[in-house]
Amino acid sequence: MIYNENYMAVTIGDIPVFNALITDEETGMLKISLVDDPAVMSNFLAFDNVRKPLLYSVQNEEKRLVRGVVMRADFPIYRYDARFGEYYIIYKAEEIRKMAEKYLAESRQNDVNIMHEDGSDVEGVQMVQYFIKDSANGINPAGFEEIADGSLFAEFHVVNDEVWNAVKDGSYKGFSLEGVFDIVPEEDAEKTAEIVESLDGKF
Repeated sequence: MIYNENYMAVTIGDIPVFNALITDEETGMLKISLVDDPAVMSNFLAFDNVRKPLLYSVQNEEKRLVRGVVMRADFPIYRYDARFGEYYIIYKAEEIRKMAEKYLAESRQNDVNIMHEDGSDVEGVQMVQYFIKDSANGINPAGFEEIADGSLFAEFHVVNDEVWNAVKDGSYKGFSLEGVFDIVPEEDAEKTAEIVESLDGKF
């Protein structure tokens, strides 16, 4: 882990802010988890044969597509642990692109588990789309207008009956990534202030 304990990070309130980085082969995304309380504070959208998706339709079959944010760019995520105490961690757009590319290069796109629990890997949840929001180039999914450009999205086809039923009944509300990242103190107070202002306290 890259961290200088004598360095004072930029803070939000009195809580220090860190950036997540991919620095070597050991760091990056490992899995995507279906969770009931996504840290990125953005629930996914589930599309079935009652609510038609904007992408395409499948006649006479339930499509079982679920789309959502995997990692939200420029969004302070609150964390607490024994070493650092309280802190925020931010994933910036350039690092999200690196992690997204590395994840696919390692063929992890169908590595999905439930609630980050060991041994909870599930079959029948297959990635069909994976993209980074880029409004300027028309990549701007409906329903996620408040999410910053540079954020990573995924869409899965859920053929697992148990998982799909849990998605539809609201037991799972979003995606959460699992990974190993180095962290460094944020140095740009002005950029951090811009992020806080743009989110209007909604983090």
